[in-house]
Amino acid sequence: MKLTFVEKQRETKDCFSFFFQTEQPISWKAGQYLHITLPHQNPDARGIKRYVTIASAPYEGHIRITMRIDPLHSSSFKKALMDLRKGESMESSDPRGNFTVDDPSQPMIWIAGGIGITPYRSILADLDYRREPINVQLLYANRDRDIVFKDTLENIARTHEHFRISYAVDPIRINADFIHKNVPDLALPIFYLSGPLSMVNMLEQELHVLGIPDTRIKTDHFPGYEAI
Repeated sequence: MKLTFVEKQRETKDCFSFFFQTEQPISWKAGQYLHITLPHQNPDARGIKRYVTIASAPYEGHIRITMRIDPLHSSSFKKALMDLRKGESMESSDPRGNFTVDDPSQPMIWIAGGIGITPYRSILADLDYRREPINVQLLYANRDRDIVFKDTLENIARTHEHFRISYAVDPIRINADFIHKNVPDLALPIFYLSGPLSMVNMLEQELHVLGIPDTRIKTDHFPGYEAI
């Protein structure tokens, strides 16, 4: 599948969204990801391929990819992405993955670390558009208060009384104690974990300590990002 670049948009001081169109209309479930290939000159050891979550909802009609990019220390792949010009293209797999919401009425706890917010942005926009219930508490960890999609999240929270946000800004960490203090009832929700691999692995163990079985945990991790 070919993705044709349309434009980029700065989200925070070091995060950017990239917007693409497809040759033919495609469908996907909010929360799914792509495996993209961007050939470029002098690729570094990480190569020309990446797994990326789709940050847009299906109804929006475009593919949106959001990444943290440090201009001084970025991989060759991210530099090539930043250099894309309108009309240039890259190859992608079809949408994949099961980090999706099957039953919006089910209570959910979403935990995000930094750029791990991207699948939740897609799911929230989709649920809001379809006027589905958003029975969610979001626990969102960030290095500072320059928070990706903060306005979008808070706009949705204002119109959905059962969507609640708890921020954890460095040095505060999301761990078993933070979860216990911010989640009043651990017995029913499905827990979604999205962020750097080390954070996701740590939080899985923390949830086990709290008595949450694997059957109530879904994970999505972002290789190559340091823990928040």
